[in-house]
Order: sequence, then structure tokens, then C-alpha cells
Amino acid sequence: MNPTAPSRCVRAFFVVLALCLTGSAFAQSYPNRPIRLIVSFPPGGPADVLGRFIAQKLSESLPQQVVVDNRPGANSIIAAEITARAAPDGYTLLMAIDGAMVMNPWLYTRLPYDPVKDFAPIALVATIPNIIVAHPSFPQNTIKELIAAAKAHPGEINIATSALPVQLAIEMLMAQSGTKFTLVPYKGGSTSISDLVGGTILLSIEGVSTALPFVRNGKVKALAVSSPERLRQAPDVPTVAESGLPGYAFEVWQSVVAPAGTPREVIERLNGELVRMMKTPEAAERLGTLGISPATSTPDELAGRIRTDTERWGKVIRDIGMKIE
Repeated sequence: MNPTAPSRCVRAFFVVLALCLTGSAFAQSYPNRPIRLIVSFPPGGPADVLGRFIAQKLSESLPQQVVVDNRPGANSIIAAEITARAAPDGYTLLMAIDGAMVMNPWLYTRLPYDPVKDFAPIALVATIPNIIVAHPSFPQNTIKELIAAAKAHPGEINIATSALPVQLAIEMLMAQSGTKFTLVPYKGGSTSISDLVGGTILLSIEGVSTALPFVRNGKVKALAVSSPERLRQAPDVPTVAESGLPGYAFEVWQSVVAPAGTPREVIERLNGELVRMMKTPEAAERLGTLGISPATSTPDELAGRIRTDTERWGKVIRDIGMKIE
């Protein structure tokens, strides 16, 4: 028997114990400085509205200032890469849209981050349905009319898309209806809805939170919502499925993640705060009026959703034949 074996075991035990105590002490002192919450869209859109609500509530409860850092562009790749390369200390978080986590890997040959290896899931925070809206001068008023016009004039109808999931929503609509639209990309919903109101573009698919105020004041008209059921915020607006395309349904989800390697104690602390805030009547009221549905999960449940949705969207994207280089 090797006489040094017991001493090695003892040393290993104390090393592990020291690491545990260090992590515990770190978690107890966290946070002791401002936290950056990266949002991959410009100010004004649903992701930004949700991010600022979360930042405000985290600032109140931690208590430590949480600052929103808007980093739009490249289908959320810019924001995701910044987060993936940040120190795993709990002071850089990402509002991670499903496009960044489960769609980009199927669309890009070279992606500068790995959605599974580079991030630590914290919590699902919301789902956001989309709404197809048009300028009042747009000739069509229903999905049936829109599909008929698109079939009669393939590729001649332009439609604004402000994010990758929105683009996929249109790709799904085209695939299921046998139509062809020309997609006009925007960096965020605030810019696309502005152009829609101004008549620069006549058709768009937007987050409900972005479009509903303009639907209510008559500056744009709603054709249909992408959710499986009608929204309580807009009960008179039909779903795409019931107004001309049975079986169609699409919603965006939003989560919060941290760089991989962030201490589990910090992940659990943040998860607890996020779950608590998203279950409050204030979240339901403030976000619900904008068409944002608060949601919650454990870190492991979010990890599971990322895995299952990656598989689901992989099939959709392969069937569509969509690729971005």
C-alpha cells in the first residue's frame, strides 16, 4: 500500500472544501457592484421593455444597480458573443431570445459562441406572440386576402422582419401557405414599426408589445396574431390559424443566461429573484398589457427547453432549407 495515499486524499478533501467555502463566500457577498444586462435589440422593442422591467426589479431586490446594455444586430450574435466572453462572475447577464439559443446554430456555418457550452441557463422569463400588422393603406385586411395576393404576385409584397424568430415566422407562413414574400430586415421592432406607421413599408410582423399601441390608435391595422389562441389584450384580432392557415402557431420566448462557469450559488440566487418577480401581479399587469406573458422556470428546466427547441427548430429550418452565411 502506498503510504502517501491517505495524505493525498486528505489534501484533495481540503482543496475541495476550500473551493466550496470560497464559492459560498462569493455567493454571500454577491452582488457588490453594478450588474450589466445585455439586450440584443435597440431600445423600444419588446425585448428592451422586458429587459428594463427586469433590470428595475433586480435593482430593487438585490439591491444593486442593474444596467441595460443594448447591443443589437446580427440576429443577436453580437450580444451573445459579448456575454459568452465575459467573466463568469454574475456581473454580465444576457436577455437570451430563442433565436440566439436554438435557431442560430442551424442557420450559421460559423457561430462565434456555443449556446450550450458557453452559457449557464438561469430562467425563462416570458413568451411573446407576434402580430401581423399593416399600414392603413395596405389593400388586404385578412390573412386569407394576404395569402391570395401573395400567390397572385409572388415576391412582390414586402414584409418587415425585426429579428431572426420573426423571420422564421414568415418562413413558416410561406412554407405552409405556398407563398413568397420579400423580407426586409430591421435591427429591431422600434425601427420597423416606425417605418410602418410612416408608410415607408406597408406590412410587418411585430411583437405584440410593439404593435398594439399603434393598433389601438388606428395608425396601423392588425391582420392576425401568431399565437395558438386569441390574446386577451386584443380579443377582436383573429389568430393566423383561424383566419386562413390552420395549424399555424408561433411565439418567441425570452430567458436570462450567464457566461458558463458562473457559480451555481449565483445562478440560484438570480433564478429565485427572477421567478419571484415574474409571478407578481405587477409583472402580469405591466407586461400583460403589452402582450408579454410572464413565465418562469428552474435553470435545469430552461436547459431542457433549449435542448428540445434546438431539435424542433432544427427540423423546421432543414425543411425550409434556410441558411445564413
